[in-house]
Amino acid sequence: MHNTINLDKVNVHFEEKRILKNITFDVKPKNPTCIVGKGLSGKSTILKSIIGLTEVSSGDIKVNNISTTEKKKFNSVLNSMGMVFEKDALFDGMRVWENIMFKSLNYEKNNQLIKNAQKLLKNVGLPNGDAFLYPSELSGGMRKRVAIARAISHKPKFLLLDEPTAGLDPVKTNLIFKIITTLTNQLNITLLAVSSDVRGALNYFKQIVVVDEAEVHWKGTKREFLKKPTKLIKDLL
Repeated sequence: MHNTINLDKVNVHFEEKRILKNITFDVKPKNPTCIVGKGLSGKSTILKSIIGLTEVSSGDIKVNNISTTEKKKFNSVLNSMGMVFEKDALFDGMRVWENIMFKSLNYEKNNQLIKNAQKLLKNVGLPNGDAFLYPSELSGGMRKRVAIARAISHKPKFLLLDEPTAGLDPVKTNLIFKIITTLTNQLNITLLAVSSDVRGALNYFKQIVVVDEAEVHWKGTKREFLKKPTKLIKDLL
């Protein structure tokens, strides 16, 4: 299937420690997926493995049927991905519009870049005037939204997010989740997120993958998640 991520028995070792063990699941279009679990369970390592920041010891990861081991081919796949890290990674010395349109700064006129950035700001619920602010002038929730706008600026086929609501209150958390899932549905982007906020994820994601002690503990839909919760799932809730 087009715009799909497949993980098949993925293992990651660091020295003698196993970071991921036999991770297997698929991420498909129109089926936004969220990986949840306790801290240090291996959630974020899965994202890093998909984008090549962490080397896979065995098993395979394919994006659009191209394996991460096919380095040259996979570079083109990486260009089709948008990424939002736990720390938003905005450039404090640049205005918001420059952060959003960073990849295009040397290729288009500033007036057009500003207009494009303002359209993206509208998509994430921020006013045009915010384009001229610096990241230091933004709240935590606003910074997250700017990071999302930047991640979709090059019209990616995939959007990967690592703890996009970390440090936000419940109201802002729900707003971010709503923006992410609405945008990716409208733009036909395949969505994979990592979150420690299980309740928030249940409200907005169709597939939930529970990771515990480096393994997939459970995966399925929200209804299945709540129907027969394991002790770990009860603890997460």
